[in-house]
Amino acid sequence: MGEQGPAHLRKITNGVLDALLQAAERTSSGRPLSVGLLEEIVSGLKESAAFDDFYRRSYAEIADIVTADDLNQRRANAFGRLMIHSLDPLFEAGEIDRTLIGNLFSFLHMVLGEAAEANAARCRDILKTLRDESGASFTWDSFFDDPEVRLVEWQVLLHIADLFKRFDVRKEWFIKLMHHRQNTVSVSSNAFYTIEHDAVAEPITFGEREFGLIFHAWFDPLENLSPRDDQAFRRAFGAAPRTRIGAFLTHLAGCPVARAGSGC
Repeated sequence: MGEQGPAHLRKITNGVLDALLQAAERTSSGRPLSVGLLEEIVSGLKESAAFDDFYRRSYAEIADIVTADDLNQRRANAFGRLMIHSLDPLFEAGEIDRTLIGNLFSFLHMVLGEAAEANAARCRDILKTLRDESGASFTWDSFFDDPEVRLVEWQVLLHIADLFKRFDVRKEWFIKLMHHRQNTVSVSSNAFYTIEHDAVAEPITFGEREFGLIFHAWFDPLENLSPRDDQAFRRAFGAAPRTRIGAFLTHLAGCPVARAGSGC
């Protein structure tokens, strides 16, 4: 359970108690407040239509908080969330099918091997620290912007780029991997979740354009680092991104993504 739910329930309760106090002050008119008078006030408040809007608004707010908490729990795989967040605009725009997220997780585990679990543990620790420090004000953006988290992301991207030295061969392999319908997806060395497939779902559409969309979303930010991030990258990896993986970025630049049907 997150911190927002209990905090909001306290806010609602305080509002009800304030209303009770105001009603008691109006009704008593300076007289001593007896138990009988208090019961009469409470009975009136229970039936008062003045609370209807308050109840509806509070219910909607609680529902939103419960939904957000559920989403945060589903995103407990902090490392996976880190590597997927730059693709969110593609999912939201319908450019990439969300059913591919499991395939992308599998790709990362295949590429990273044991390092995937180490990265997952590191991200979990950072996430816990940030949540402990921020409480209800925690946001995922604060996680993505954390300097240590950025180092994890950059290291993974460099590893992927190194794997794609034979760019065309690896590109075709990646495209084939994205067409595979998986039944389970590993999120750590000893944990996985099951994927339920729609028996009448359309075949997955994934080709060179979709490959370009994903890889540009992953790697284009490396060529537009802020001065602070550029310095951090150079300090961690000994050179700027273009110097470190220039050949890969040149190949990727040949993968246009502006319109459907384009390829690389």
